[in-house]
Amino acid sequence: MPDDDSTLPVKVTRRTKLWLGLGGFALLGPAGALAQPAPAAAPLTQGGEGGEGGEGGVDADRAATDPVAFILALDVVAAHYLAGRRAYEAGRHTAAAEMFAHPIAEIYAELEGVFQDRGVPPFQEKMQEASTLALDRAPRGRVSAAVDQVLAALKEAEAKAPGAGPSLPVRARVVGEMLDRAALQHSYALRSRELEPYLDGLGLYLAAEARAKAVAPALEAAGHRTQAQAMRETVRALAPAYPGMNRPAKPIAAGPLSAQAARLKLALSDLP
Repeated sequence: MPDDDSTLPVKVTRRTKLWLGLGGFALLGPAGALAQPAPAAAPLTQGGEGGEGGEGGVDADRAATDPVAFILALDVVAAHYLAGRRAYEAGRHTAAAEMFAHPIAEIYAELEGVFQDRGVPPFQEKMQEASTLALDRAPRGRVSAAVDQVLAALKEAEAKAPGAGPSLPVRARVVGEMLDRAALQHSYALRSRELEPYLDGLGLYLAAEARAKAVAPALEAAGHRTQAQAMRETVRALAPAYPGMNRPAKPIAAGPLSAQAARLKLALSDLP
């Protein structure tokens, strides 16, 4: 698959967006000369990741006290790195760098105070390292290792969740939220020809799928067989919508997927 840097207009547009997201410099002109520092981004009214589709937003106030909101924010970060790694492996270097950069400004910055209060070791530099390596077209192994470092930091941060912490019901509800967002993002991606909305949804699905692999068996072992089965079925139902870097060969109807994800959320809300 050709790199998304293959044409100059795309290169300039995506790199400018990347550096604006990082609060750094904008690349201007064919030579890629650095201009003045980029102006500060407009404040996000819904918290980080407040865009369209299923990405929704992260709420710093809720994350400070609600373990579901706290871990959900971590999983939305993980989603970007999982999808970004897939993009990098497919040769879409700038798309990957952009995916790695988005949650720095849009999520980490929003939650930095919460992380500090919860005693989470800082990991912004690890996030920036992954994005820089992708932008520099480093070897795949180095980029993948940098992604692993971010994912490990997110796992460490999860243990600092407030309230009940990462209990089984909390982690199950996070899976439900992520699958719901993946279903909503699929609906949005169907209306766009851009790669980014699909990549966002792919990341949400990959993060939900990864967590469900541990949570569903734990639910079953705890006697919550109905919820475990519903979770597995929803993961399987969404799989055709996110087959990998390439979109499905034929459009997948969004309505039934969103309805199934909503039913799963309702079922998980009954957990003690």
